[in-house]
Amino acid sequence: MSDDKRLERIELKLDDVADHLGSIDTTLASQHAVLREHIRRTAALEKKLEPVEKHVNMAQGIVKMLTILGIVATLVSTILHLYKVI
Repeated sequence: MSDDKRLERIELKLDDVADHLGSIDTTLASQHAVLREHIRRTAALEKKLEPVEKHVNMAQGIVKMLTILGIVATLVSTILHLYKVI
């Protein structure tokens, strides 16, 4: 094979690689735009969830308080019952 043909084949392959890189750049740019929109939507939804998170934390606190009150009431009742038995 002559040097000219080999050089021409190399140039064609380089052109193919350059075209492929251009395609990758285009895909990357569109994915970046999609990511930006996803980040915007996620931030908006997180702000909407803040009141829900506060409500859940408050409800969990109430449940813990009721649990502790139930334990204390059970202990007091048991102690009072034991004193009546003795």
